[in-house]
Amino acid sequence: MLHQMDVKTAFLNGSLNEDIYMDQPDGYLDATQPDYVCKLKRSLYGLKQSPRMWNQTIDGFMIKMGFKKCESDHCIYIKRDDQDMILVVLYVDDLILASSNNELLKSTKMALSKRFEMTDLGELDYFLGMEIKNDRKTGMVTVQQTKFLKSVLTKFGMDNSKPVKTPQDPGLKLTKNMCEQECKHEDTMCNVPYRSAVGGIMYLMVATRPDLAAAVGSLSQFSSDPCPTHWQALKRVLRYLQATPNHGLEFTREEGSRICGYTDADWAGDIESRRSTSGYVFMMSGGCISWKSQKQRTIALSSTEAEYMALSEATKEAVWLKVLLGELGEMTSDEAIKMYEDNQ
Repeated sequence: MLHQMDVKTAFLNGSLNEDIYMDQPDGYLDATQPDYVCKLKRSLYGLKQSPRMWNQTIDGFMIKMGFKKCESDHCIYIKRDDQDMILVVLYVDDLILASSNNELLKSTKMALSKRFEMTDLGELDYFLGMEIKNDRKTGMVTVQQTKFLKSVLTKFGMDNSKPVKTPQDPGLKLTKNMCEQECKHEDTMCNVPYRSAVGGIMYLMVATRPDLAAAVGSLSQFSSDPCPTHWQALKRVLRYLQATPNHGLEFTREEGSRICGYTDADWAGDIESRRSTSGYVFMMSGGCISWKSQKQRTIALSSTEAEYMALSEATKEAVWLKVLLGELGEMTSDEAIKMYEDNQ
């Protein structure tokens, strides 16, 4: 079961550990002592200390309830009760609770509600722009961003655009020199929302769309000085989104489903700098759980070297994922993550 809760006015729950004073608020001014100030006992919105104080408060309470904080991700808390387990994922003031034991879930929600003023949002169906569907009969969990995707298309006037099958034109290599060749682009590009569009696509890529990773990595390089060709390439990604509004992540309940990773690299894909691009994806339970596409920091002298550099980055992620899955009870210390790489 996946449930969600929200903490009302979360930052007001933090106790300050230093002296902070404020002016008397309007309407509460003491006419006999107009020069007096108020000493704060609790955090207020706007204080730089407030987020940290709130995190320390909720962290201390979770530990007091018997939860253990993951070393690999300090926003994940685990509590085991005999054969049952409950997970609590914290994102500022939003909480996701996951457990197969309904009584354990109820008792945790009750304890949180007694300590903080909470809003119980019931079963998880929407979180940070992501739409989550949990089909208990089939064991299928899907994560999509259809609503956010359509808002991005509407914002940039692409909601009625002609769909395309791929996010990038395989025959087009984007370069910074294009701006020099299109010397008249300054006037035409001054009002084009290039950065904003890249940001919208990037959030889709980070959350649920690994198929956009390579395109976002390429387009984001030109955010400071885009030219019309870059903008047309970006609009092609939006047209691809128009064709795939319901794409997302799917996870199935399969016995023995183990994590595996895939990694690859081009060689000297950037025709200006000769730098290569690394890419990897990790799969588990039928869906992607981690992915990345990034230009390599140094120039590889061969395709083999480029592949090794990509494999190195993927291995770093694999090490972290193994620690996380070990804490969640999904891997043992002697298990390995199988990596697939196409260079021999």
